Amino acid sequence: MTTNRTANEADDYSTDRVVRIAAILVAVGAVAELVLFRTWMGALSLTAAGLVAMINFRWLEVIVHRVVQPGKARFDRWTVLRILGRMTLLAGILAAFVLVPRIDAVAVAIGFTTLVVALVIEGLRHARIGGG
Repeated sequence: MTTNRTANEADDYSTDRVVRIAAILVAVGAVAELVLFRTWMGALSLTAAGLVAMINFRWLEVIVHRVVQPGKARFDRWTVLRILGRMTLLAGILAAFVLVPRIDAVAVAIGFTTLVVALVIEGLRHARIGGG
C-alpha cells in the first residue's frame, strides 16, 4: 500500500527521522570507538546508552500522545506502566554504571547525547525548509 504524502507532510518534523539519525550517530560513534580506542566496552557502553535514549524518547512520545490529545486524555494503567518502565530503564542503566567498573563514562555520555544531537539536526532541517 502506498501513501500519498504531500510536500508539506514530507517536510514536517518527524520523530521517526530523529530516531533514524540517532541510530546512525550511535553506529558511527561505536565504530569510531572501536577504530580509534580499540575498546569494545566503550563501544558497548555508547551503544547501550544510545539505545536507552532512543527507547526512552519513543516511550515519552507515546505517553505525551496519550495524555495530551484532543478530547478525553487517556491517562490509564498502560500510560502509568510506560512511565514506570521509563524510570526502571533509566534506573537500570544508572545502576549498571555504578556497579560495573569497566563501563566507559564518556561513551555513556556520548550515547545519551546522540539523541540530543539528532533532535538539533532535525530542528535545523525543519527550520531550513521553512517549517518554523
